[in-house]
Amino acid sequence: MTAVDTAEGPAVHLDSARGWVTACGAAIVVMAGFGSIYSFTAFANDMAEEFDTGLGPISIVFGITVFLYFGSALVSGRLYDRFGIVPLLIVGGALFVGGLVATSQVTVLWHGYVLYGVGLGFGGGLFNAPLFALTATWFDKHRAMAQGLVATGSGLGTMIYVPFAQRLLAEYGWRVGMRWLAVIAAAILVFGLLVIRQPPRTHVGSPRRHLSLVVRTATFWQMGTSGILFTIAVIGTIGLIIPFSIDDGVAELAAGWLVFVVGLSSIVGRLALTSLARPLGSIRLLKIAFGGLPVAYAIWFITTRVDAPGTKYGLLVVFAAVLGVSYGGFVALLGDVTAYLFGLANIGAVVGIFFFFSGTGALIGPPLLGFTHDASGGPGVPIFMVGVIALAGVLVLLPMTRHPLALPTYIGPGGMPSPTPPPTAVAPRPLAPVRSPGTAPVPGTARSMQRPPLTASTTASSPAPSAIPRTRPLHDGLVVAMSRPRSAALQDAPPSVFWPVPDEAVSPNGQS
Repeated sequence: MTAVDTAEGPAVHLDSARGWVTACGAAIVVMAGFGSIYSFTAFANDMAEEFDTGLGPISIVFGITVFLYFGSALVSGRLYDRFGIVPLLIVGGALFVGGLVATSQVTVLWHGYVLYGVGLGFGGGLFNAPLFALTATWFDKHRAMAQGLVATGSGLGTMIYVPFAQRLLAEYGWRVGMRWLAVIAAAILVFGLLVIRQPPRTHVGSPRRHLSLVVRTATFWQMGTSGILFTIAVIGTIGLIIPFSIDDGVAELAAGWLVFVVGLSSIVGRLALTSLARPLGSIRLLKIAFGGLPVAYAIWFITTRVDAPGTKYGLLVVFAAVLGVSYGGFVALLGDVTAYLFGLANIGAVVGIFFFFSGTGALIGPPLLGFTHDASGGPGVPIFMVGVIALAGVLVLLPMTRHPLALPTYIGPGGMPSPTPPPTAVAPRPLAPVRSPGTAPVPGTARSMQRPPLTASTTASSPAPSAIPRTRPLHDGLVVAMSRPRSAALQDAPPSVFWPVPDEAVSPNGQS
């Protein structure tokens, strides 16, 4: 049993079978969301030909969609904290399915910006980030693994949907293909409503004050900035990997299988890295996952300088595998790291802000790569540029702390802080009786209130009275801490002040 308490009693729901069922349902819904959106990369070339545009204008559709998909979490996180997951699944799901159907009817490209962007982007964003926040509140010991399971949904979507969209494109064209995706998404969202449940309400501190303290920390901005740079690179790549590969001489079907490799390896990265979170620490693994991204882009850049088709495609498969492991591990660990560093108070809003940062990067990435490709006449320059951006993100994230932030409202995965024991009652000191003015003092009263003088003989021969309690002197460190301002003392306080857990249960990150 954990230390976290619900409004009704001990939180026995944590790490329960009901929580795992909810996590599996959330993973399937996330699969439908990411898969439908990432299928755009299979339709991009045909849409560009039909609307007579380059990759730059077409990539804006994808950029707006992913921006709203992540960025709307700024709103959906707060809505989740207030209303729960069910209303968001209903409203968001209706917008998502309607956006796919409406986009299949457009005759002007800018209509796709609105319908595909608002429908799939904003509609899907209403339930995407809350599903990750919801999963975090169902788990304690296995939070990282559960978050990895939900994040696996995006990898499954990339792996399954893009080849399936290519098959639909070949058989029916991109318009009918989108309608089929709408039918599948509707069925999955109904299934999600049947299996996803809200956990019992937990006491998690003061949400409003907690959020204001979180956004003032340097750690928050390190994670936010690195998230923007990460998403510029990854989302831009996923959106344009097929057109870039075709332009570099790879067959269309073979280029589509690269996206399958990205999805498959991202699942491996999610499950492998989250399974190592307890022994190695989620924050350390998050940095390692991000560090693989510049390596992937270095391999991709080398492929543009290779002429042999077999060698080129082999290197592209290696690039896709490294990209997938890095992408999958980073996304899967992000939720656990957020809960560990900042606590569970108002976690929906905190996760929502980080998703908004990711959405900002998604808005920049695809158009940046698409227009750079059109201007330079090939994929080499945009690949080199995105590799530099990924390296900058690694340098921002590396110095980030591996310990929970010393916030006075922090309540971390270990549960509620132990209550402060009440002070021991001390018997009041006897007072001299009050006498009226002009009366003589009671004999012996004044002497009884005075301590007898100590002499060398009495101190040597008589032991100290047992009735006088001994006082332990203050520790030097405590004296220094008491003399400092409260804010400074909290900043340097050990995590155990805010999150008391047994020493033997602490991992290299301090996680229980």
